[in-house]
Amino acid sequence: MKLKKILAATLLAIGLFSIAFSAAADNAKQLESKNFNRFAKTWVKKLNRSHIKGITRMEVLRNPDGSYLARYHHIDPTSVSCTVKKTSSKRKGYVGLLKYTESVYECTAPSPEKARKGDFKVSKAMRVTEIFSNSGKGWR
Repeated sequence: MKLKKILAATLLAIGLFSIAFSAAADNAKQLESKNFNRFAKTWVKKLNRSHIKGITRMEVLRNPDGSYLARYHHIDPTSVSCTVKKTSSKRKGYVGLLKYTESVYECTAPSPEKARKGDFKVSKAMRVTEIFSNSGKGWR
């Protein structure tokens, strides 16, 4: 009888420990997800600002027919989705997947100035996935 009580108490303690450990792990993952989402928003803003083919460095080409084609790339911030997963490593670590849509906008007009200021339309949209890691020193 005494052995049954000890066994029951031990199993209860193990169960409570498992629940507490699981809850702590879930909280840590939720915190990392929140941090990664914040990082991702900042990252996309930075990419849009500094993109080599972004709106501030718009490309203007002369077409064979004499018209001009203006083109730039832009990442739609509303297309961003983030996923965070714990690594299989024994050390603390997470992997973050950042997915977004990068679109190429184009406008054709009779002059370079009009092409730059014209009515741009999406000519191509690409789904991009970037992989980041965080081993306790921030997202990289």
